[in-house]
Amino acid sequence: MKKFFLGIVLLGLFAAACVNNEVKDEATAGEGTEIAVDEIALISLADFDSLASIYVGKKVQLEGTIDHICRHGGQRAFVVVPESDTRVKITPDETIAAFNTELEGSQVIVVGVVEEQRIDESYIKEWEEEIKAGALTTDDKGEGTHLGGNVEKGGEGADLDEEMEKVNNLRQSLLDSGSDHLSFYSVMCTSFKVVDQQDDEEDIEN
Repeated sequence: MKKFFLGIVLLGLFAAACVNNEVKDEATAGEGTEIAVDEIALISLADFDSLASIYVGKKVQLEGTIDHICRHGGQRAFVVVPESDTRVKITPDETIAAFNTELEGSQVIVVGVVEEQRIDESYIKEWEEEIKAGALTTDDKGEGTHLGGNVEKGGEGADLDEEMEKVNNLRQSLLDSGSDHLSFYSVMCTSFKVVDQQDDEEDIEN
């Protein structure tokens, strides 16, 4: 009788242990899913061009120095690092609205969503026709269009020979790519911090 009773007790303990393990596993899986949803990928700015396509529509964190902010409304900033030729275009989201030009030269940590702009033959042809007609269009800030990196479509008053050279280079790049489009990547900034020279961080935007 004692053996029978002991067997029942052990069976009960075994079953309880199994239940606890299952709950723990489910909780762990739930935590992992939650973390993945809010995950921010830390990317070296030097690697941005090669990795950007993986993170389109997702949040990333980059660190670099702001080398230029567009004067017309502060709608575009460009971030660089000394060890690379990579130059990443950063645009503000609706909560930030604009970048202050005083930030030029500042080292910043940027968090934002990777965006992709695709340039195909029809876009290049339209640009070419604007050049030939001497009627280059501007954006709503009176500027040309920054496609990404160092590629910029000039606006009104741009040198037409330089614009045609850009068109020819893009067309050749499109041909060399073997694809029907070229992709230019940028980051829509949702928050950023200026990195103090003493490694202290000052919050600029939340």
